[in-house]
Amino acid sequence: MNKRQTRLPTREKLNAKNKMLKRLAQGKMAHLLQELQTHQAELEMQNEQLRESRMKLEKIGSRYSDLYLFAPIGYFIFDRNGIVLEVNLTGADQLGIEQHQIVETPFAFYVAQEDQIRFHTHLAAVFQDGGRRRCEIKIAGRGTTIYAQLESLLVEEESGALHCRTAVTDITLRKRAEEEIEKFSESLQGQILLQTAELRATNQALENEIIERMKAEQILARQANVDAVTGLYNRRYFDLRATEEIARADRKGGCFALLLCDLDYFKAVTHTLGHQTGDRILKAVAQKVAEAARESDLVFRWKGDEIAVLLTDTSREGVLLAAERIRKAVAKVSEESQVLLHLHIGAAVYPEHGFTIDALIRVAEHSLSIAKQGEEEIHIGNREHRLDARDIRMVFQPVVDLRSGRPIGYEALTRDPQGKRTAPELFKQYQAMGRLHELKRLCFLSQINEAQRLGLQEGRLFLNVDFHLLDQIAFFQKPEGIDVILEISEREASQGRHFERHLALAEKWRARGFQIAIDDFGAGSVSFPLVGKLVPDYIKIDRCTLLQAVSSPKVRRFLNELVSAFQNYTTRGMIAEGIETEQELAVVREMGVELGQGFLFGRPQALMPA
Repeated sequence: MNKRQTRLPTREKLNAKNKMLKRLAQGKMAHLLQELQTHQAELEMQNEQLRESRMKLEKIGSRYSDLYLFAPIGYFIFDRNGIVLEVNLTGADQLGIEQHQIVETPFAFYVAQEDQIRFHTHLAAVFQDGGRRRCEIKIAGRGTTIYAQLESLLVEEESGALHCRTAVTDITLRKRAEEEIEKFSESLQGQILLQTAELRATNQALENEIIERMKAEQILARQANVDAVTGLYNRRYFDLRATEEIARADRKGGCFALLLCDLDYFKAVTHTLGHQTGDRILKAVAQKVAEAARESDLVFRWKGDEIAVLLTDTSREGVLLAAERIRKAVAKVSEESQVLLHLHIGAAVYPEHGFTIDALIRVAEHSLSIAKQGEEEIHIGNREHRLDARDIRMVFQPVVDLRSGRPIGYEALTRDPQGKRTAPELFKQYQAMGRLHELKRLCFLSQINEAQRLGLQEGRLFLNVDFHLLDQIAFFQKPEGIDVILEISEREASQGRHFERHLALAEKWRARGFQIAIDDFGAGSVSFPLVGKLVPDYIKIDRCTLLQAVSSPKVRRFLNELVSAFQNYTTRGMIAEGIETEQELAVVREMGVELGQGFLFGRPQALMPA
């Protein structure tokens, strides 16, 4: 095979290979072109999106510009030092300066001098504490001055820097209005103060006039209600207050009393010493009666020498106590003026003695008449009350033989039948009523009758009496079978001016069969002549003397000798009163006393018939 024949297959192979390569290249180019076209379409879509985004941003920027730059309030951005970083057009207008001239300048340049410290304090507080803060300042821009309200907020920028965003609102109109209102208010307040002062002056003048009128009316009312001589209320005022007192007693369910006080012998005083002296004494009596009354009581001049007293919220016991105070007060006037004055009192109690004032007056006048006709100094009600055994309660305390311990007799004592008052209080009450002697007579007779009823045969009955009682009682026969011992107080029996008369009266009763005892021996001064001349049947040693002997050995030795001496001047013996303890009993026995009486042996009590 020649060389030509050999190259021919090789070239064909190369051509075939080139054709194949060419076909491969054309396929890749087509694929690459297709990819490029795809990328181009994607880029065109992205460009369209970018254009839409740019248009939106332009709209947002335009809206922001409208909202920020042309907002109706000023917007400022400050740094920590108060340098203006940004400001909108409204803010620039508020300062009266262009925007570019404001930026990078301290905002304090535009703040009024008096508000500089307030602004810096506000700014420092924003940066220090954060949050939203407000303050009001005056801004003095170029050719303009406004009142502004700053509302600031601390924000952090993307760079990390802290800025203060502040909205500035023009409040000039509001401030001007407030100033006008304040001026008007001050003016109005001044007018009000002036008118108030004028009204106060007028009111004060009216008050003074009213006070003067009230004083005049009070003087007239007092003159109309007060007696000119005594200074007490008069009868006219009594009618008014008595009606009120009835209403109050009915409302509260209480009682009150009317006392009519009559001065005996006063007419004789007036006739003897003259009316002027009589008026002076009557005035003194009226003053003492008013002082003796309680603050709630009312005292009136009734008529002539009579005085009426309204005792508010009282009782029968209260009437007696008040009457006793009034009697003592009048007695003091009698003593001081050395003029004989004696008082009788008639009383009526509401509602016991009447339901009207007229009824009470009638009862009180009748009661006064009863008191003046009898021996009483005070009488209550329109009925004469005669004392009887129901007005007292009799009890008996044993007198004991200290050697055997057996009772040899009893001392009769008087007690309040209701148990409300002690024995001294009971006797004091009847003394105030002027019926003490009547009470003592009742006690004497009732005690002897009770002793007979109880059958105290062959017993001894000790009775407390006084010489006035013994003198007033007519002949009285001693009861058979009972020894009656009349106890007479040593102090009364030894009165110097009546000594001989008392001795004679004691002997008169002794002649009737009664025995005599000296009571309360040692309580006062020891009367040796009384013991020597009377020679009593018994001597009763007072408890006070016994207590001194118990507490003092010296007194005890003296009493031992004294008792030993007096034993010879009694016909029956000596009695120690008030023995309450074993120690006291031992002292009594040491003194040689054989009879005793006291709580150690028995308390006073009622006895049962034998």
